[in-house]
Amino acid sequence: MRLIIRCPVRPAAYDAEDWSVQDLYFSWAYSNEAAFERVLDLDGLPVADSVLAMIPSIDVRLTELKVPAVSAKKLLQILPMLIEDELLSSVADTSIQLLPPALNQPPDRRLVSVMNRDWLLWLSQKLAVINCEKIQLIPESMLLPVSDSGVFFQQEDTTIFYTLKKSASNIVCWSQPASAPVLVTEEHNAQPELLALSSALLINGIVTEKKSYEAVNLLPDEFYDYRRGRQSELQHWRSRDLWKTPLNWAKYATLTLCVSYLCYVLTLVWQDRQWQALLHDATNQLMADRVDGQASLTRLVNASCLVAHKNLENCDGDFERQLLTLQNVLKDTPPQALKGLEYSKKGLVFELQTSILSNTQRLAILQDHSVQRISSTRFLLSPYANLAYD
Repeated sequence: MRLIIRCPVRPAAYDAEDWSVQDLYFSWAYSNEAAFERVLDLDGLPVADSVLAMIPSIDVRLTELKVPAVSAKKLLQILPMLIEDELLSSVADTSIQLLPPALNQPPDRRLVSVMNRDWLLWLSQKLAVINCEKIQLIPESMLLPVSDSGVFFQQEDTTIFYTLKKSASNIVCWSQPASAPVLVTEEHNAQPELLALSSALLINGIVTEKKSYEAVNLLPDEFYDYRRGRQSELQHWRSRDLWKTPLNWAKYATLTLCVSYLCYVLTLVWQDRQWQALLHDATNQLMADRVDGQASLTRLVNASCLVAHKNLENCDGDFERQLLTLQNVLKDTPPQALKGLEYSKKGLVFELQTSILSNTQRLAILQDHSVQRISSTRFLLSPYANLAYD
């Protein structure tokens, strides 16, 4: 939702230090509404996706200037000198901004905005408290349609403000007491047609005059310093600055997790290689005659590493001692009786072809105090040396 704000008129009878103690009202409304509400402070305004603030036409003068063909940086440096003769006050007290080039303007013609610097800074401080990330400040006259025969007017207390807009670059503004007759300008030889400057007219101008103001923003650099000091932009959940730090931390955390996981996988691969080498060497040395070729050894390695990972082991232990114990248990059995081995922290599980064992051989295995029967063909050799207990 877009929020529309109308700024108050600068009180000419007071100095800058007295503005904050005066009852200078702002008016606000949503872009789909025509009724404005008045407030003294803007910190209580609702959250909005964007804010369009308007400076009264009487407080900002737009003038067309012929600019020399120099770089943008050089142009900003010499801009005060180009317009100094048209200023009513000193350059130090005036905010001069070069507006973006318009589509229908010659390349050497640019609009320049001129307004009181202190008043612009005061408005910037007021606008800095708004709970919104995107805030745009434009002259109110940019929203008015061009009229050859009419003058826009608006009354504030006993003063009437007039705006004559012949073109985007030919805008004349003045104020008079309400009791005084309208001044006759050189554009109007007779009494001009008076057109009320209503809220509905401005709301309509937001749509119809979008091309003329969409690239304009009169907020000075100090405005962003005010916002950082108040941290008002951090209150909005869609603020870019609000999410910048968490997103950076999330990026670093994600990168750390990815690197950690990669290191973990590489460590497991390295441990598997070490474990496979240990199993291979130990089995070949101690039980080469009982392991049925490379296929049985591969099953042994795969099963052992899978169990080790499942039990969060480090693939180390006393595998050789278990093999020696198993060799003693199976010393009276045929070599082909051993079908497979699985090694874990609970012991060494071995599988036998019981059909080729005699009753005496089966009984001898079961009577061994370190052997526990798991099923008809599977047995657990325990204890697991020093790691036998959880």
